[in-house]
Amino acid sequence: MKKALFIIGLLASVHFGIAQTKVSAEEMEKVIAKPQTQLWDVRTPQEFSEGHIPNAVNVDWKDQENFKKQLANLKKDQPVYIYCLGGGRSKQASEFLTKEGYTVYDYSGGMMDWRKADKPEIKTNNTKEPAGMSKADYDHVVNSSKVVLVNFSAVWCGPCQQLKPILLDVEKKHSNQVKLVRIDADKNRELAKTLKVSAIPQIKLYKDGKLVWDKTGVATESEIVAQVKKANN
Repeated sequence: MKKALFIIGLLASVHFGIAQTKVSAEEMEKVIAKPQTQLWDVRTPQEFSEGHIPNAVNVDWKDQENFKKQLANLKKDQPVYIYCLGGGRSKQASEFLTKEGYTVYDYSGGMMDWRKADKPEIKTNNTKEPAGMSKADYDHVVNSSKVVLVNFSAVWCGPCQQLKPILLDVEKKHSNQVKLVRIDADKNRELAKTLKVSAIPQIKLYKDGKLVWDKTGVATESEIVAQVKKANN
């Protein structure tokens, strides 16, 4: 009986892994060449209008009522490709669709990776995109103090909001050792692309203008403080 349950569990895990396969920008480019591909952009309509992958359909993950209604437009016998800006929402949407029985390919790099790879995008919003911080301005900022901690984030990003109070504590307790700079990845797309920021939250620690630590994801306060102290030695 135990052996049978183990085999069933193994098969389920294998299926689950296949159902949420991650893909690269190059693979996505081949996917969008086929108009019949089921490709969902799960960001907000505003984000979608400011730039999206060709042939994508906008189905906002945050609008759960509409998201579930749109399932009627998906074919279960064909794979579904999902993406957002940096992977957070696409991961949640992929897990949900997998449980509903769909085979899902999660383009976890999202629009940040797509833009970094210089792939084509469609813009339906005529509003001029804000220029954001230039690389020269950024270089000036990271040289404005001996030790500078830069945080790339976005208001919609759950992990970013989780990291925010941690960074505030670090800033409050160690203001004499480090300068904290927050940069909105949405409003500084070209800068993020130049610095190869393909996922958020991302932390970059500089000492005398040189990068000494780079981390993607949520870091603990002790981890950050340890790096700050190391940079000050």
